[in-house]
Amino acid sequence: MKSNKEITTGLILEDNNDAQQYLYKVLESSFPGVMIDMVSSVEEASQFLDGAQPDIALIDLNLPDGSGVEILNKLSNKEFNCISVVTTIYDDDHHLFSALRAGAQGYLLKEQRRELLIEALQGITEGKPALTPKIALKILDHFSKVEEPEAGIAQEPDEDVLSKREIQVLKMISQGHSVKLVAKELNISHHTVASHIKKVYSKLGISNRAEATQKAVQLGLAD
Repeated sequence: MKSNKEITTGLILEDNNDAQQYLYKVLESSFPGVMIDMVSSVEEASQFLDGAQPDIALIDLNLPDGSGVEILNKLSNKEFNCISVVTTIYDDDHHLFSALRAGAQGYLLKEQRRELLIEALQGITEGKPALTPKIALKILDHFSKVEEPEAGIAQEPDEDVLSKREIQVLKMISQGHSVKLVAKELNISHHTVASHIKKVYSKLGISNRAEATQKAVQLGLAD
């Protein structure tokens, strides 16, 4: 993750003129001196990214020619080293989790006060997730809900939900803890820890610690 001094270029994908100017001022205040480009459609953003690699991108979701998720997917490609932050009015699960799965490293509601948006953007460069408080609570609530199965009835696991124990394991491995240390801290066997890690990786669609750390940051679990 970049430090503040490394944020020298930014991209704003937003089709509303007033919102464009508002976000321009927010981004400029967050990183003084940053060079900012603005586009208003998925097509324009895609063409821009074919020849440029901004340090940070603020991405709206509902656009005239499609969804900002398409651009999130493009930025998640390894050739880019860009902090992608959704800036939107949508706080529902569909938009939120679609964006996170596409690689968004932040999710901010445009209705939030300007100073809070600035604080959130500055924080992400220090490893803090750029999440509106309402969104952070929604994410934690979603990933901690696990219904107990009725006695005698086998149920398929919900791949979109992590158990409380799996959340603990994800948080610890994202902090660099070894399987042995996690087992000791949680007072369970290392075989059980390995099983939890396997389930976490499967549910989140990841395959290594680096990706686990990124997911933990996105979910607000990383310190």
